[in-house]
Amino acid sequence: MHAIKIYDLHRINAMNFRGITIVSFVLTLIQITVSCSGNDSLEKALRIAGDNHTEMLEAILYFEGDKEKSEAVEWLIGNMPGNHTLGGHALKSYQGYYHLFSKTGKEAIPRIDSLVKDEGFSVRALTKYEDLRHMKTQYLLHDINLAFKMRDNLPWCADIKKDNFFRYVLPYRIGDEELSCWRDSVLFAFSPVIDSLVAAGVDDPLVAAQAIMEHWNRKEFRWTGQLPSGPALGYANVTDKAGTCREFAHGVVYLMRAAGIPSGIDMVPVRGENSAGHSWPFIIGKDGRTYVTCTENPSFVPAPEFDIVAAKIYREEFGINDSMDTELPSETSMRPKFLRIPKLTDVTAVYKPSGSHDIELPDIEGGGTVYLASWGNNEWVAVGFHTGSSRPVFHNVSQGVVLVAARMEDNVLSPICLPFVVEEGGVIRKIGPGGTEGMLTAYSKFPLNERNGELVYRSIDGVIEGSDEPSFSVRDTVFRISGLAKRRVNYVTLPAQSRPHRYYRYYGAEGSNCNIAEIGLYADTSDSLPLRGRVFGTPGAVDGDTAHDYRKVFDGDIFTSFDYKEKSGGWAALDLGYPVSVGKVMFVPRNRDNYVREGDEYELFWFGSCRWNSAGRKRATADSVDFQTPQGTLYYLKNHTRGRSERIFEYDFEKREQKFW
Repeated sequence: MHAIKIYDLHRINAMNFRGITIVSFVLTLIQITVSCSGNDSLEKALRIAGDNHTEMLEAILYFEGDKEKSEAVEWLIGNMPGNHTLGGHALKSYQGYYHLFSKTGKEAIPRIDSLVKDEGFSVRALTKYEDLRHMKTQYLLHDINLAFKMRDNLPWCADIKKDNFFRYVLPYRIGDEELSCWRDSVLFAFSPVIDSLVAAGVDDPLVAAQAIMEHWNRKEFRWTGQLPSGPALGYANVTDKAGTCREFAHGVVYLMRAAGIPSGIDMVPVRGENSAGHSWPFIIGKDGRTYVTCTENPSFVPAPEFDIVAAKIYREEFGINDSMDTELPSETSMRPKFLRIPKLTDVTAVYKPSGSHDIELPDIEGGGTVYLASWGNNEWVAVGFHTGSSRPVFHNVSQGVVLVAARMEDNVLSPICLPFVVEEGGVIRKIGPGGTEGMLTAYSKFPLNERNGELVYRSIDGVIEGSDEPSFSVRDTVFRISGLAKRRVNYVTLPAQSRPHRYYRYYGAEGSNCNIAEIGLYADTSDSLPLRGRVFGTPGAVDGDTAHDYRKVFDGDIFTSFDYKEKSGGWAALDLGYPVSVGKVMFVPRNRDNYVREGDEYELFWFGSCRWNSAGRKRATADSVDFQTPQGTLYYLKNHTRGRSERIFEYDFEKREQKFW
C-alpha cells in the first residue's frame, strides 16, 4: 500500500475520454460549470478549489452519462470543504511512534519519548493540504469506482439506501489522514474472509461485519494514551492497531467501508462521568438500526445497549452540517473547538430513545448563542448550543449528567446558571448551595470505579489465607475484601483467637491480575509494625515488568503494586518462620493514585454565584482531608502537588460520602 501524495500528479488509471476532442472537452467543462450554478454546495466547492477546479470538473465529466456516479461525484465534491490532509516531513516520524508501540507495547514508551524530544515533533510542523485545492482526478475516480464495485457485487450491500451509501461508504477519507488506496489494501488483505462470506451466501451486513471483526481481532489492539497527539494515521490503523479509541474506530471504519458496509464514527465531546471525550465505530444494519463496537466489547450491539454516559452524542460526517454552521457564530474563535468545523449530526436519540429530553431553561434570557456544557478536565466543555432571542431550548439531552448553560467569553465558557441534572421524565434538578455550612471529608479526587479506568475494584473478593503448608494445599480464609475500598489505607480487626499459621498469602480475585498494592499483617490490634518474613509467590508480571511482581505486596511501600501476568491464579505469600495468630489486617488496593495522599496540598472548590469558589487550601496529614464549606452544592477537589484527574461530586453530609459525577 502506497500513500498518494495529493499535491503531486499520480496516475492510478489512464483517463478514457471516449474520443472527446480538446475543443469539445473545453466546451463540456464550460457547460458543466454553468450547470453547477443550480447546486449551491457544488458551486461553492468549485470556487474554493481555485486553480484546481478543473480537476474536479474533469471528474464530473468522466461520469457523464452515468446518473448514479455523476450524483456521487458531485455529492463528494460539494461536501469537500473542511476536508484536508496534514502532511509534511514530520508525519513519518509521528506515524513511526505508533508503529513502534504496536510492535513492542509499553517497552517502546521510553524510546518514543526520547524520539519525540530529539525530533521535536509538533503538529504545528505539519502543513494543511485542502482536498479541493490539491486532490487529483485519478485518485477520486479510482476510489469512487471501487466503492460502487463493492456495493454492486457483495450480497450484503443489496439493500443499502442511497443516503447511507453516500454518507458512510463512499467517502474517501475519515479524518485528516494522508490519502491512500486503502480500499485496495483492505480488500487484498481480507479477501479470504470476504470471499468465504460471499460463498456462504451471507446477505446480512451485521453478520459480515462481525466475521470481519473476528478476523481483525486475532491481533491485539494495543491501547495507550501516552503517544503524542496529531493527525489521523490512515490505513496504518488497520495494520498497527495501536493508540486510543480514535485509532481503533478508524481501523474498523476502513474495514467496513471497504467491504461496502455503511460505517462511521460516533463521538461525545466529553463523557458525563469522566473528564475525557470518546469516539467509537458504528455500522448500519439491514434493519436500518445502528450497531456499535469498541475495544472493550468486540461484538456489535444495538446502539441503545451501548453503555455510554453523555449529555449529547454526535455522528461524524464527511461534509459540514450547513444548518448547524449557519446557527453558530460566524467567528470561529467564538465557537467551542468541536464545533469550529461542524461536520456532525446529533444522534443522541438513537442511543437514548427513552432517556433523552427537550429541556427549556426559563431563568435565562435569550439572545446570542448559549452553550450547554458538561464538566471536563477542570473546565466546562460545550456539548450543545442554542441560538436565538428566545429562552434556551436544548433538544434530545440525555438524563443523568451534570450540566450548566454558558456563554463564550474570551474563548472560555462562562456559566450563567446553577449546575443542574436532567432526571427521569425530563425533570430538572438544580444543584446549589444552601444556607448552612458543614465539614466535608474527602477521600479521593476522582471516581474509584472500573468505567473510569480505576483499579481499586480489582481488590474486591481478594482473600487473605493462612496455612501450615507453603503450597497452601490446606488453607483457612482469614479475611475477604467484600466491597470497594473508600480510602487508600484500610485496617480491619479480625475475630479474637484466630488460628495461628506460619504461612499467609493474598490470593487475587478472578480476573484481577492479583492487583493489590500492599498487605500488612499484625499479631495484635495495638501493633503499629506489621509482621515480617520471607516473601514468595507466583512469578511473573504483565509485560514482564519486574516493578510489579509479587514482592511488592509486602515491601512496606503503599505506592508499589502487584500486577500478575495472568488474569487469575496469582498470589503473594509471607513465611513468618513459625505459627502466628493475626489480629489485624491492613490492605491498600492497587489504584491510580486518585486517593487523597498524605503530604500533598489540596484545595476544595464549591459552586455558587455561577462560578467556582475556594473553600481553602491545606496539606493532607492522612489519607483524607477536611474542609468547612457551604452544603448542598457541587464540589471538586484539586491536588496542587501532583496529578490531573479530578472530578466533580456532590456530598452527603450525614453519611459523609462523596457522590461523583
